Amino acid sequence: MKIVEYKLHANPDRTMSTPAWIKGGGHFHNPDDHTMVAAMADAEQIYYIPDTLTEYTAAELKARQLAIHAKYPCQKLDGEDSVDMTNTEVEDMIEQWVTDNS
Repeated sequence: MKIVEYKLHANPDRTMSTPAWIKGGGHFHNPDDHTMVAAMADAEQIYYIPDTLTEYTAAELKARQLAIHAKYPCQKLDGEDSVDMTNTEVEDMIEQWVTDNS
């Protein structure tokens, strides 16, 4: 599996869509640049993949998400309240996502 960072594509009808080369996207949004993370679809079945695509290892994805978490804390439910996740919880969330998408 390739872990990639991407942005939604603008369509002529003014809607936004996930690029065709993304499999199950929409994870780990970065509010600063509106990028997201996803597993990339099988490259052999895709006509176009941009040269500028950023690819991450699991460790690089953890570092990316911890940097975002430092600025925009990830939250979880604690009863009926939302509380900030710890760095360890964010790392565990990334590890689980990588495992689920491998």
